[in-house]
Amino acid sequence: IEKDNLVLRMMESTSPLSPIRGTTSRRTVLTVLAVTFVSLLSGERARAFAPSRLSLRTQQQTSWPLFSTSKKSRNSPGRKKGKPRSRLLKFNKSHSDGNRNQQDRRHQGGRSSPQLRPLLTNYRLNRNERTNEERLEGSIGCEHFEQCGGCVVDQNVGLVDRVRAAQQYFSSTAVRRKRVDVIEQGLEWAIPSSSGSTSAMHGDGFYKLVIPSKLTGWRTQAKLVVAPKTSSWSQRDGCIFGLYLRGTHEVLPIPNCAVHHPAINRAIDLLEKATAKVGTSSYSEETREGGLRYVQLQVDRATGTVSLTLVWNAADLKETHPRLTLLKNELLKLDKDLWHSIWCHCNDGLGNNIFHRSPKRWHRLTGHEFLREPVPVGDYGYFYFSPLTFRQGNLDGFDVLALDVAKHVPGGSKVCELYAGVGVLGLTALTHHALQEETGASDALKWIRSSDVNPANPRCFQRAVESLPRHVTHYGGETRGSSIDDDSNDEGEMTLAELAKMMESGDEPSSSSSSMPGDEGPKTSYMAASAAEALRNGQALGANVLIVDPPRKGLEDEVVHELCKPFNSNQPYVDSATMLTIPDHKINWANDINVLIYVSCGFDALARDSEKLLTGPGGWVLESATGYILFPGSDHVETVCVFKRK
Repeated sequence: IEKDNLVLRMMESTSPLSPIRGTTSRRTVLTVLAVTFVSLLSGERARAFAPSRLSLRTQQQTSWPLFSTSKKSRNSPGRKKGKPRSRLLKFNKSHSDGNRNQQDRRHQGGRSSPQLRPLLTNYRLNRNERTNEERLEGSIGCEHFEQCGGCVVDQNVGLVDRVRAAQQYFSSTAVRRKRVDVIEQGLEWAIPSSSGSTSAMHGDGFYKLVIPSKLTGWRTQAKLVVAPKTSSWSQRDGCIFGLYLRGTHEVLPIPNCAVHHPAINRAIDLLEKATAKVGTSSYSEETREGGLRYVQLQVDRATGTVSLTLVWNAADLKETHPRLTLLKNELLKLDKDLWHSIWCHCNDGLGNNIFHRSPKRWHRLTGHEFLREPVPVGDYGYFYFSPLTFRQGNLDGFDVLALDVAKHVPGGSKVCELYAGVGVLGLTALTHHALQEETGASDALKWIRSSDVNPANPRCFQRAVESLPRHVTHYGGETRGSSIDDDSNDEGEMTLAELAKMMESGDEPSSSSSSMPGDEGPKTSYMAASAAEALRNGQALGANVLIVDPPRKGLEDEVVHELCKPFNSNQPYVDSATMLTIPDHKINWANDINVLIYVSCGFDALARDSEKLLTGPGGWVLESATGYILFPGSDHVETVCVFKRK
């Protein structure tokens, strides 16, 4: 009775449905009933979604296949006898990505009222000296260590070559003479370097070392090689998944890897069973035959589900059938609740590149497009990732690093973020300082401009911005809990198919906001461009802080060149290139930057770029350098350097 009364009130109170008794179509009535039914089941307050609220684009893309409108009876000649036909139909796969994106938003908190969400990383627990010392002396205890090439140490994870090299570099005379602590305290440039001394081996203590996550179970993303289970002629007895044996090209299965998130090991077990059941063949480099080449597994930490990408030896999706379909169905049959989504990436190229460059090679077979991870500070907001975007392998550890970066940004700053990915560092800083402003500890950031070359990033960035409270992302925005209309951006968002078409044509997507952030409206913007292109477009003009997180090869030469230019006191201080009246070749595109936060995943490139910054005419000095063991067991260190302009 309550449901019927609610439907009647909806019909009477919505103007396009007022003449429902006479002129409203059956489809309109069924639409209202369907939405009401779904809303009641989900426990949410039902809202009257009149057709006038639906965007024209949505009406054109959907035929509302929630209920059968077929007039065939159960026993009609065109219908097979047997199981009665369900009145609820499966969601039509022919729907465009735009309609699927609307589902993702309602299921994953896209444009909706900011919702409380779990905070998965305890910063204080992971960022204290006692915990750090215990982890430095701890042991991973992986059964595959002796043979697997993924780890170089099983205990004392800080005693690896990269860490020693960093400690020695930042204690060298060339760096010490440009370090803030040495300059302010009047210390000697050189330190004793007698053979075997502690200073010679481990530096002077300036380079701090942090292990920001547990030693085991931290890897939430893995890319594994596929090989045949046996050497039989048919190669249709299933596959194994692992890494290469040390010094060989032979695949070692790692079903119980200690650093893998448990969901990844569970997924590997199901993959082995499924490939054996349906007879999936692995790719052979010698014959260039076989199907499955690699797999990528990404874990949604909040739910423990896995987004699986199957890299198949094929030029397009048609060539994968029927083997791929059989494998996907078997995986869902074994444990449908484990899979967040299943993708296929077609790669028939030569070489060891896991992914092909063309965006048309990506195909979502089932599940949602985006994985979402909580912003590591506050009670609201998510980051959104898809397999087309970069995602850190250790998100627990990177949460700690991102918050440390946010604390290095002075309150009230204007921030430019190059190599931004989906905006993790910049949006963490924006949220952190908004919360600090509420307590009076700091001022909120004025604005942040993010950019990266991957055209798939802006869609993820925009979703993350929309998941945050409006007072964080906009000037004069409403306070926490303000509602955001679910349909307000349906017409503007680019679908996955449109993105692939755009990337193939070589066009660039527009920024996520219509203009650069200023003193009113949004505080955020995103430009799909390389770091050098972003600088030349004025992204850093007016910004006093620059955050860079380049790939392993380091900063682009043009970026280093701009940073090494001396400060030009005659250049006007403006926020936009259109306001400059001097010729482009005389502009210092990084002239206003006085704090540079460099996040490096490749130490060799960091040392090269640091030397240019510290010895160039830009006036840079080094304030701090901190190493993060994001991948315990490997010979890798992530370094955060803070440079300041004198």
